[in-house]
Amino acid sequence: MKNTIYSILFLFVTVFGYTQEKQLLPTGVIIDSVKITTAPTESYALYFPKKYDAKTPLALVFIFEPDARGKIGIEPFILAAETYHYILVCSNTLRNGSIQDNIAVANRLFEDVLQTYAIDTSQLYIAGFSGGARLASYFGISTGAFQGVIACGASFNNMDKFIPPSNKFSYVGMVGDRDMNYQEMIGNKQWLDNTKMVNTLFISHEEHVWPKQSEMLRAFDWLEIQAYRKNIRPKNDTISKRIYDVNVQIADSLKANKEMVSSMNAYEKGITFFNTNEDNFLRAKIAEIKKTREYKEEVTKMEKINILENKLLDKLSLRFDQELKSAKGKANFKFWKSEIKDLKMMKSDDKNPLLQNMVVRVLYWFQVSVYETGQESKRNQQNDKFAYCEELYKIITEAD
Repeated sequence: MKNTIYSILFLFVTVFGYTQEKQLLPTGVIIDSVKITTAPTESYALYFPKKYDAKTPLALVFIFEPDARGKIGIEPFILAAETYHYILVCSNTLRNGSIQDNIAVANRLFEDVLQTYAIDTSQLYIAGFSGGARLASYFGISTGAFQGVIACGASFNNMDKFIPPSNKFSYVGMVGDRDMNYQEMIGNKQWLDNTKMVNTLFISHEEHVWPKQSEMLRAFDWLEIQAYRKNIRPKNDTISKRIYDVNVQIADSLKANKEMVSSMNAYEKGITFFNTNEDNFLRAKIAEIKKTREYKEEVTKMEKINILENKLLDKLSLRFDQELKSAKGKANFKFWKSEIKDLKMMKSDDKNPLLQNMVVRVLYWFQVSVYETGQESKRNQQNDKFAYCEELYKIITEAD
């Protein structure tokens, strides 16, 4: 692993600041496929903001999409790219799989892009969704080359947390409250806070999907403030005011809807840490929310949901592992039919959205676990286990 990190660092040192002319490419549209010069079977999707002139170096975001769909990976970032003038690059080759293979593919991508276009190498960012987020987080923590990481729907692989961070990058986590990795992202924020890394977490009312463009813009709003703090970009008071106004409007709306924890988090997103009057106003709003009965009750409910979620995950996982070891062609699925029925009944409780969200997370996590185990059993020609997983998968996914 160390040799891999050193090779990445060497790569960035050798190509930073080295650009060359390339044929004019259209701006404001996604270019589906640009081939890697040194590996013509590999390619990436590319997006230049409308004001790109090929002469002025711009900030750049490398994006990893878990199914190697470059266009799909770029789309959530377009609004932010136009707002803050970022170039977007998303691999059509990198996908969920071998970390070593992906590192090699990523190195070729980095080298080709950095040698070809006018890039401001002091403003490199890296992003990904699901397995792509884990890969992006790895590069962020290991190379020292990136100012920020945008991790959507997943955080670090556990082993990556033992790598001493090479720089103080800014970390944006993004996750839906119905995403199977929701609790992982909550725990990841606590780990980042403990390590004193500058970070934030955006939570939307979504499942395991790429964030919407409007949500991604808010992530880049937050990164813009961090860039001002690190003197990477000149401070722009007009932009700061817009970011402040947007977050106050969102926070006020959430507060009116009695979503007190989300409201507090939205107020936090507007703080610039420049100790302005606006910052002090937002801190006062946060302190006020924390004193309310509604906030305290919501926190208590969330803690109870968290305990219940962990119990359910442990229960399902233990039973699944036990039955898988002795899986026969005609297993008895009575337990699973009853358990899944109970979970779906809980999911139908419209009066308890926190519980609903939790059940969606648990069911989706279990569905993915069973599917992936089944596919692994199929590859290993473990036919009894594959048949068991197939039947269980049907029970989980059948209509309510």
